[in-house]
Amino acid sequence: MATEEEILAEIEELGRLTEEQELALYNLTLKQDELGRQSTNMLLSKVLEDPLLKPMIDRELITYEVFNQGSGHEIACLYVTLKGIRYSIMFADETASKRPLNPAGAPWEACGPLL
Repeated sequence: MATEEEILAEIEELGRLTEEQELALYNLTLKQDELGRQSTNMLLSKVLEDPLLKPMIDRELITYEVFNQGSGHEIACLYVTLKGIRYSIMFADETASKRPLNPAGAPWEACGPLL
């Protein structure tokens, strides 16, 4: 499991994820946390070609298992790794405010000002 220092060293070397990637990672982390290690399923061919997901897989922030191996419709079940969860936590304050919806699923404007 990557420590915060190891993640910061990797960020120094490779840079942070893009804003879109951080938002996707954060959303996957929230889904997985609330649903108890529930995967996000996609066609394997889409995952391997996706410029948003591929760097996160390469950096081991997300991983996947393949089902229906050998058929024309292989399914990749995406999971956020512990390293990915730690990355999301480290930047949660920045990322959460960029989401169009709050954690309850309502637009941020509907909540009114925070006190």
